[in-house]
Amino acid sequence: LGALGDTGTSLFAVIGVLAALLHRNATGEGQLIDVAMYDSMVALDDAGLNYWSMGVANAGTLPLINHAFAASDGWFSLQVLRPQHCARLADLLGEPAWRDDPDMATPTQWYEHLEDRVRPAVERWASTRTKAEAAGELGRAGLASGPVHTQADVAADPHLARRNMLVEMPRTDGVEQPILSPGNPVKLSKMAEGPWTRVPWVGEHTAEVLGVELGLSPDDLDDLAARGVIARSGG
Repeated sequence: LGALGDTGTSLFAVIGVLAALLHRNATGEGQLIDVAMYDSMVALDDAGLNYWSMGVANAGTLPLINHAFAASDGWFSLQVLRPQHCARLADLLGEPAWRDDPDMATPTQWYEHLEDRVRPAVERWASTRTKAEAAGELGRAGLASGPVHTQADVAADPHLARRNMLVEMPRTDGVEQPILSPGNPVKLSKMAEGPWTRVPWVGEHTAEVLGVELGLSPDDLDDLAARGVIARSGG
């Protein structure tokens, strides 16, 4: 997954750079920063390894309710971990008998009855509610829940629009609808956001950077390009 392998590794690399800069400021010494994509994915997927080390072969089979349920317009997630949570769920669903039912007394038993008792009751209740409405009612009852968003849901989310998290980039292939990219989730009080521009094509700024920063002449750049050392332009 890009978010784990690519973006996650980049974030860890930035953390390493910042830590190394602080170390340099304190000691005057620089250091090598080594960040591997595989290492980063393992770090971000910590729960799976942690559960496995405690004897859970598959985190998806943990004996508790931590699943997605159908509503009238899609899916929502629900997590029930403790007996008081199950009691609240029983009251909300109109299933008060669950409170004293010996077959519904522990998380393991809830999991064992997920498909024959829990899911039918939850989805019957949610069938008259949207996924946002269901998650909202569950949350107000003190239960961890949230709607499962599709990409279209994310693109239409007013929260993300207010937070400048939906960046539109014009396309270059004649299609009117812009490309959507995530904005910067780190908001700094003394730094403006934007203006946003598209990503550069491969080699688009090579001549400018090498000419200004290294002082290479046009002839030098032509020679490097002819020998395949650099790419001059792309797109």
